[in-house]
Amino acid sequence: MALARHLSRRELFNRLAVPMLATAFVAACGGQTAAPAASGPSSAPAKPAADAKPAEAAKPEANATLIYSGVTGTVVAVAKPAPDAAKARGTMRYLYNATPGPNEKVHLDLIDLYGKLYPDVTVEKIRVPDDAEGTRKLLAMIAANDVPDLFWNRQRTATPFIARGALLDLKPMVAADKIDLNDFWPSAIKTYSRGEGLYGLPNSASSNAYYFNADLYNASSVPLPTETAKKGPWNWDVLTEQAIKLTKGDGPTKQFGIDPVLSIYSVDMFIWQAGGKLWDDDLKECYLNSPEAVAGIQFLVDFAQKHKAMPTSAETGSSGTGGVTDLFAGGRTAIKMAGRFVLDTLLKSSFQVGMVIAPEGPKANTTRGDDLAASIIKNAKNPEGAWGYAKMWSSDDGQKIIMDSRRSFTARRSFLNSEAMKQFLLPWEDLETYKLGLERTGVYVAPNHTGEVNAIFDRELNLAYLGEKSVKDATDTMKKEIDVVLKKPL
Repeated sequence: MALARHLSRRELFNRLAVPMLATAFVAACGGQTAAPAASGPSSAPAKPAADAKPAEAAKPEANATLIYSGVTGTVVAVAKPAPDAAKARGTMRYLYNATPGPNEKVHLDLIDLYGKLYPDVTVEKIRVPDDAEGTRKLLAMIAANDVPDLFWNRQRTATPFIARGALLDLKPMVAADKIDLNDFWPSAIKTYSRGEGLYGLPNSASSNAYYFNADLYNASSVPLPTETAKKGPWNWDVLTEQAIKLTKGDGPTKQFGIDPVLSIYSVDMFIWQAGGKLWDDDLKECYLNSPEAVAGIQFLVDFAQKHKAMPTSAETGSSGTGGVTDLFAGGRTAIKMAGRFVLDTLLKSSFQVGMVIAPEGPKANTTRGDDLAASIIKNAKNPEGAWGYAKMWSSDDGQKIIMDSRRSFTARRSFLNSEAMKQFLLPWEDLETYKLGLERTGVYVAPNHTGEVNAIFDRELNLAYLGEKSVKDATDTMKKEIDVVLKKPL
């Protein structure tokens, strides 16, 4: 059972701390092993990774330089610059989005590691606060012919730049460095591939799972989702039945069976599982009012309006587009669909936490996710420095920093199966559940004007959740307005 009692930070550190790790970075993502066969569909979680003992790691070389020591006791050390360091010199301009603090720390840690591996390259940091601003910034820099060398890309920002030919095809460099693309998650390769080209080297993934409050399930005599998934079936009907039983009380202390699902990047999963699509492959026509898409959204809205098992923005005081993340951490919702980016909030919780694969939908078992990658701008002045950074990010040492951040998940199957991986999981996290979700991940193909599309979607979905519009009326409005946006030039 992927389940454990919450530990204090000191207890957690003592349980997870391991001897120092040292891996000498080699070019082309050194240390990668052959990719395992993809998992077949299954709802039953495997034996928790928390039961495994931490891996014994090699000691650093005598002349190794300490690069990074993380919250789980991880140490990344390198004895000398990367083999291809002599090819990279000068300034490498890096555009990324993050807010100052924990959100940016992973980038700063990676930049520190890069500085040791490529000592003749200086990184110029170009930070913006969010995805939308990152897209605007890169478009403006391209228009001004003043481009960065490297761009932190993701599913929701990839399409506009691949479509306009702004990114460098990495396939020749991948081939030269003999990088095995089969080691990356299928959705990542699909996201950044167009024809024979590859326009981003995957470096992390937004893993998908349902996290649940075992105390609430036990108190309501409802079987834990892990037990239900193991016995089967684990699908929409069962999720609904359990959420209704877990909903109790009223007012500001009401307990809800399921956490709100608000973002288009999460609702898309339910549309896919109902057999629908958000828009056509050419991004010219919105399909959100198709019968299949309506069915997926109706399933979610029924939790709020029919079953009263999901809080609305009126009950949380939010705008309908966010601000309710802490309901689950606060013990007021029983189950939440999310990724590792919520782990910091769960460290403060006082209840037993478990995790399980997403329930299957009526037409598919596809899960949501987000594959992130390093993309090099076509007219970059320092493509060698940018490629070195991309490889470093996807290497074993880069993946250790990604995992230690507790904000994302490894991009590589071989790293997931490595001994080093075990040290990064909290006691209740289940490696096989993450793996299965990533093998099932769908690809969100972002339209050119993502911000405008999202604003329309968020507004209409909130009105449906509040009962002020039917799902059909809300999705008809989505289609009408989003069709106009899809036809706008970039």
